[in-house]
Order: sequence, then structure tokens, then C-alpha cells
Amino acid sequence: MASYRLSSPVAGVFFAEGPSVNWVIVAGSRGPVLIDTGYPADADAVRASLHESGWQVSDLVAILITHGHGDHIGNAAALAEEAGCPVYADADELPNIRREILEQVGVSDLLPHLFRAGVARWALHAIKAGGKKAAPVASVLPFPEDAAERLGVEIAAVRLPGHTRGHSGYLLPAHDVLVVGDALVTAHPTSPLHGPQLLPTVFHDSPAAAREALGALGGIPARIVLPGHGPLLRTTPADAAARAAASAPVF
Repeated sequence: MASYRLSSPVAGVFFAEGPSVNWVIVAGSRGPVLIDTGYPADADAVRASLHESGWQVSDLVAILITHGHGDHIGNAAALAEEAGCPVYADADELPNIRREILEQVGVSDLLPHLFRAGVARWALHAIKAGGKKAAPVASVLPFPEDAAERLGVEIAAVRLPGHTRGHSGYLLPAHDVLVVGDALVTAHPTSPLHGPQLLPTVFHDSPAAAREALGALGGIPARIVLPGHGPLLRTTPADAAARAAASAPVF
């Protein structure tokens, strides 16, 4: 089983740091809501993190997806089928999650950067973990307007396009938590930087839009930021975004 580390930065929210990507479990009145699902190779770790948090896959109320990359949708289709639960994402992101389009870095994009520290190792890990073979989630639906009623917990989608066309974060107002996906990260195997930062430019569908999306974080009320890669931040989204904006991408 892939390794992971589970923490609970605030009651009712569980943050799982996998070998190279994170996922989040939120306790609701109807059961757990899972945000992102890791690589296909993280399947056992995702299941174990649910069990460690007090649930089983069958308890899942819904799965939310920040964006349709293989390291975030890797287990969504299988888990949703087993639990009989819906999968939701931003309406603009549905084609990526259904694999009708693929706004994801490819081998040809990485070739000019393989000499950089960490890039080749990350690429090999992504391939072995099944990043290019993640199953499409044909049943994915647009995030609902009546999410609180459906999910049993207040969750608001926050549009943060750029990494992909419909990339979104999820705000948990009652918990003062913002899940930002890959709108910003705090560490990544391809970067020597530590702390809030944008992923290297090659990973974004629109690098300019990804940088602009940082501005959307400024007015979001939260005190804990949970990124798709790297450790959590006990700070405001505005502070995290400002620090990421000041940190130039490595390439």
C-alpha cells in the first residue's frame, strides 16, 4: 500500500498527504465527503485513510474533484461505483474528468526539462502510479447549487481556472478551511522551493490564467489552506496567494 499521513487540522476535516498528492475527507451529517482521490496506485491508501477517519467507502456521500488530472481522479470512478455516490466538479471541468479532452502535461512537454532535478523521478513515479491511465468518470455532474443539503455539510465551490479550464477549490465556511487543489502548492518533487508557490509553468493549461487565479483567493475567508501537493498552511488564502505570486515558477 502507498504510504500516506493523515492529520486533522480542525475538527471534522481530515487531510491526507499521499506519496506525491493529497486528498481531503470532510465529515458531514450524512457521512463523509471525499475531495480528490489520488493516483490509481493510491487506492489502498485512500481506503485506509477513510477507515482511519472512522468510515468505509460505502459511507461516502459524494466525491468532489478539483480538476481532472490523473493524480486527482485516479480512484474516483471505482470509489463512486462501490459507494453508489455522485461525483461533482465545476461544469467547465467535466470534459477533462470524462477524458473527452486532456489538459494534462505529456511526455513531449517534459522532455526539455528532464535534466532538471526531480523532473525525471517525478515523471517515472507518475507513470508507475497510473497517472496516464486514470479511468474517466463518465458519471461526473456539475457541482450542485443545493450542495449543503445534498452533502450534509456546507461546501462552496470556488472557481480557480488556469491549471485546467475548470479547476476549482472548495471552501468549508464552518471550518475556516479552503481546499485549493493545484491553484497553489506548498511543495512538489519538480521544485526545490518550499512554501506557497505555483507549479512549474509546464503543468498549467494556461499559465497566465493560473497566475490570475491567485488573485481570486484574496477575498476568501479561511484560516487553513489545504493544497493538492505539499503540507497544509495555517494562514489565510490571501497570504498564501501573495507568497505564491512572489515566488517565481522554477520553469
